[in-house]
Amino acid sequence: MNTPRSSGLMNSRYGLSPAQISPGHDEQRFWQELLSLEPDRAFLTRLLSTLPKDECLSSHKLVLHALFTVCIGKETRAHAIDTLSIMLRTVLAKNLAGWEVMEIFANKVNEADRVFMEFVGMIADVLDDGDAPEALRHQVLQLAVLFTCSISQLSPGAYFLRRDLFPCIAKVITSPDTQRFTFEASLLLSILANFHKSDAAKLNPYLQRIRKTQDTELMRKICWAAGFALDAAVKAYQEISDDSIPTFTKSVGALFTSLLPDRSLAMQPFDLPRESLKTQPIEATVTLLPVFEFLFFNPLFGQVLVDMTPKSSNSKQSTLVPPLAHNILSLSSYVLTHASSSASPRTLAYANLTLNTLLVMLCRQRLPLLPVPSPMRAPICALLDCCVLWLRHNLHKRLEVHTFTMCIWTCHRVIWYLQKERMRLEYDWLELWKAIVNLLGFLSGKLDSLVTTGGIEQLVQESIRLLDLALRTADLFLPTPTAVHEFVYEVVRSSAVIRKQTLLLQSLGQPTSVNRGALLRSDSVSKALSRVLSMAAYYEGKLVSADTRSAKDAFRVVSKDIEQNGLQSMHDADDTDPPKHAEDVVSFIRIACADGLALMT
Repeated sequence: MNTPRSSGLMNSRYGLSPAQISPGHDEQRFWQELLSLEPDRAFLTRLLSTLPKDECLSSHKLVLHALFTVCIGKETRAHAIDTLSIMLRTVLAKNLAGWEVMEIFANKVNEADRVFMEFVGMIADVLDDGDAPEALRHQVLQLAVLFTCSISQLSPGAYFLRRDLFPCIAKVITSPDTQRFTFEASLLLSILANFHKSDAAKLNPYLQRIRKTQDTELMRKICWAAGFALDAAVKAYQEISDDSIPTFTKSVGALFTSLLPDRSLAMQPFDLPRESLKTQPIEATVTLLPVFEFLFFNPLFGQVLVDMTPKSSNSKQSTLVPPLAHNILSLSSYVLTHASSSASPRTLAYANLTLNTLLVMLCRQRLPLLPVPSPMRAPICALLDCCVLWLRHNLHKRLEVHTFTMCIWTCHRVIWYLQKERMRLEYDWLELWKAIVNLLGFLSGKLDSLVTTGGIEQLVQESIRLLDLALRTADLFLPTPTAVHEFVYEVVRSSAVIRKQTLLLQSLGQPTSVNRGALLRSDSVSKALSRVLSMAAYYEGKLVSADTRSAKDAFRVVSKDIEQNGLQSMHDADDTDPPKHAEDVVSFIRIACADGLALMT
């Protein structure tokens, strides 16, 4: 490598040149000796952090360029990588534009190709070098994560697309000596796969590799690392408040503490203060991004995820951490319950990511049969729990409409699958029906005061379609006649709320242009709503005829009619496979970069 000339780049105001510091030695030897010393991380971090952005682009540009190019030289050393990490972290935190990054580290924009491709080449060579010290490979891996997370979508990130690092990243993940670095390696892969994904997906080699790879060992290692990280994320929520299943000892303890004079000091409040949740989920939850990318683009990954599940609760693996799919469901329940507690863009972004992950799991592979605490409860119930939690706890004036719509899509997909396979699921379905009705009531009652970015009409439409599908197929997936009776009665009881949806859809459906697809969807929803209201009207008529005086009497009348005459038929239904609504999570990349950067300290 040609050592950059830095003589005279420092004057008396800014320091001494290499020739003044080490007279008689050439500049290359000066840098080599300097980088043989362990850097003072605190001092260097403080010095570069306080350096103004304009000085990085002017008086200190040459020394930053010189240090950068020397550190990425062929004779890579641990101290050089340390120095480079400190410099990149501090300088890239100064809100630079893409051309400014190239100007600082390459000295001139027209030299950026050479300098940054040498930087990418250094990373690739070290990661691919099986003879390199493990510690050095780990340092370089973290350096790559640090740079890509700091750059995010700025133009210098494109240099990582010019050289395909997938083979060397996969080597780190699958090699026995470096597999413990899988967390960072899979995160790097997902960050690279998301670089300008929306406008340059066909040019991104990492996306193509994720789609085409058949390396099941790579996939197993990613599942393994993600399982540990998400387990830690779940435990972080549980440390705030223990919500584990009550035991006899806990119940007796709660009884006695409730009798204390100052019981508020002895028991944690059920409603947690928002302050305690503002740091949740922890940064390690970002590992869900590579899991999502593989699930979304590669059908084989879903099969690997299921195959890694222990066949019985007595498996040795169950004593370590729960399987990945179990941790995804557990984490989702916490994220979706508390997402709007802080109402930060970060927590809402994670809620969106978890729902997309749950939905793509349903869309891309069979329902995972996982071990659960109760052997009588199917694991798909946990997914429905996540949806109920979101529907129940996030009805606020500033409504996350898109996430609600995704939640309804997920429930729709579950019910469609169950009725198609004629699988009767033991679940507390009444909670789901109540949550959907409450959502519709909230939308019709609070429409004028909601703060949204649109999409209310679609949310109402999808909710109606879900109720319609569930009513038409209730006797195919609900576990007992009583569950069918409860569902129909809940619809009849809530008929006033459902009728309001007709006016709500009319007020929202004022198209500014003719859209054939939108008109067809609107017609389909109108038919679905008519079927639901027709069924409700039929049983309301029975209640009027019976002159019922109480809810108990009304439920008895509805139940008796269904037992004698069967469920009121509903015609002209469309039973085709519902569209796979899971979508890419391009908008999550900003959060992923921030959390990834926070982890590289």
